[in-house]
Amino acid sequence: MNKITALAAVLVLCAAHASAYENSYAGYSVKDGQPYYKLEAKKVYAYTNISSKKVYQNEEDLKNTAVNIVNYYTAEDMEQILGEKFSTAYFDAEYEKLALLERSQLNPKTVPAPLLELDKYAEHDSNGNLTIQSKVLKEKLEKLTPLIKTGKIAGKKAITISYLYKQSDVLVKIDTSLVSANDRLYLLSTVNTDQDLYAPKKDEKSADADADIDETDTDEENEEAKTEPKSAASVKEEMEKALEVENVFVRDVPAETMQRFDKAHTDLLKGFKAFAPTSTPKAISFTDAAAGKSVQLPDDWFYGQLNLKYKDKGTFYLTLASSMKEMQEVAANTDYDSVYSVLAIPQADPEYQKKVTELYSSGARNVLQHWNHLLITASVDNITDAEIKELLSTPVANRLAVESFISEGLQRMKGFSNEYFALKDYKTNFDFTQEKALIGINADTDLLKDFAYNNKILLSCNQKAATAMLFIKKTDVETEKALEQQLNEWHF
Repeated sequence: MNKITALAAVLVLCAAHASAYENSYAGYSVKDGQPYYKLEAKKVYAYTNISSKKVYQNEEDLKNTAVNIVNYYTAEDMEQILGEKFSTAYFDAEYEKLALLERSQLNPKTVPAPLLELDKYAEHDSNGNLTIQSKVLKEKLEKLTPLIKTGKIAGKKAITISYLYKQSDVLVKIDTSLVSANDRLYLLSTVNTDQDLYAPKKDEKSADADADIDETDTDEENEEAKTEPKSAASVKEEMEKALEVENVFVRDVPAETMQRFDKAHTDLLKGFKAFAPTSTPKAISFTDAAAGKSVQLPDDWFYGQLNLKYKDKGTFYLTLASSMKEMQEVAANTDYDSVYSVLAIPQADPEYQKKVTELYSSGARNVLQHWNHLLITASVDNITDAEIKELLSTPVANRLAVESFISEGLQRMKGFSNEYFALKDYKTNFDFTQEKALIGINADTDLLKDFAYNNKILLSCNQKAATAMLFIKKTDVETEKALEQQLNEWHF
């Protein structure tokens, strides 16, 4: 009986570990329940609260998906943000100060509270730390009135900042709880949405449809008025109006909706556990179970992974990885005013296509100036496709057919070049047996004439799974040898 009990305990522990993310250097773990989507960088971990097993079993679950985000800051990070020494004792003192204000029914903003100035966190460059208060949302959140409260959530002292607002007929609630342990600060955020409360009712949709019919029944004069060019400023104003945020009061939201929102955030804190951090930084790495491969990424990279389990049809993995710094530079240098100026031009205008082409060129050039690497992998297991079986059953004949098809296509592509794209050179490798098939392509390309890239493509399959890998990098940029070695082995 003791042996059975011990075995059961081991299985429970293994199951708990399998559904939890742990960062020993950051000093925390969080139960993520095998999410269908997750993102990890050096100092941030984000995931959905819907399991990969449930995502295609109930569409209602998808509508109610919440995104949880964990950011952590060391004492050194916090000193840079606050301008003074930080420790868990410092956090506890701030917590008690805010709790006293709350008990006295005073506004927490009536006294200085550096910990609550979350815009400073977004401005702090902590090498791979992305917060809800990033530049994308900062201006929106500044227009809202947050609710600030203190209290223990799942036994943890938490200072919680909440936003409840409406945007584009969608109700959004953002809860960010500040928690401290071992002289580190953790931001635990949950983003909840409800798409039903403010969705147009059926009669409103019918009215809109009738209005559309009436609009089509207009004369030429009205049609010409419709196509009159708008100014870039007016288009920008329309876009911003569509994305406007509006404060929503708790009393105006159904109780069951608020309960769902609160439960999602409480579950995050319940699953969060802080412990003494280790001295070895955690390597950023992802695993593709279908391919049976793991890749350790460079220190400043991030990855996002989609993990879908189809009932009786296996699992599909899609992973994208790149440099966090490069992606932030692309976003920071995007010329949004140029986008608005092009959207302001009617498609019937003779200048439309020219402006779109110019926008594509300038926008792509901005991206390519700052972007040096991109890694994409995709895999699926539990293959039952008859064509895959056929591909492996006659390896010699199929290799010749596939090699001829791909080589002919690449040769044609090489002969086709313009100012946007040119295939300069390529090499191929084909390895077909009755156990597996491998297709390897190494190609050099030029984009917009000035940017040279090397592209590595690996496609492989066996009797049970298929996988694909694409790695793009600038030819004049150094890539870590360890990463390239791992990618060269991305095949069965």
